Amino acid sequence: MRLLNRPVIALACVLGTAFSVSADRFSSDAMPKLEIILRASENLKRGNELIIRGDAIAAREVYARALRGTLTMQQRARAHNGLCVSYIMEEEWVDALKQCNTAISIAPNNWRFYNNRGNIFLETGEIGRAQEEYARGLELAPSSVVIQRNIELAEGRAQGLKAERPQNTRPI
Repeated sequence: MRLLNRPVIALACVLGTAFSVSADRFSSDAMPKLEIILRASENLKRGNELIIRGDAIAAREVYARALRGTLTMQQRARAHNGLCVSYIMEEEWVDALKQCNTAISIAPNNWRFYNNRGNIFLETGEIGRAQEEYARGLELAPSSVVIQRNIELAEGRAQGLKAERPQNTRPI
């Protein structure tokens, strides 16, 4: 198939489905093929389950294993967010912050990552920074009840009230 005298590469991509790339200048026998299979990492799914169960240490091992494998950039960001949450659960703030920062650097448009980074700042007493992070998250997800609740908690702490712990967003 030619369009404006240029070869057209036809692609069909559906998650979990293979596709081939070809150009019309190759014979059908010699035609190069590229097969890509996209599916959610089983390690990410397993890590998320462990977080929900409260097993931060096992989740951390699974997310680290996922990062050693082949992931899309979004999956890589999700793995770092999962590590962030696992460190938050253990109150290991420095490591949690490193992982949240990495997740945000990979996928800066995910409100959950800003929420979790805000939680780190809130729990370490940096209320102003927490409020900034929550505000960034709220810009990305204006209807998020999680962010709205955490903003209220931060406002309470800014007024000197002892508030409950902020709500983490579990890894996605």
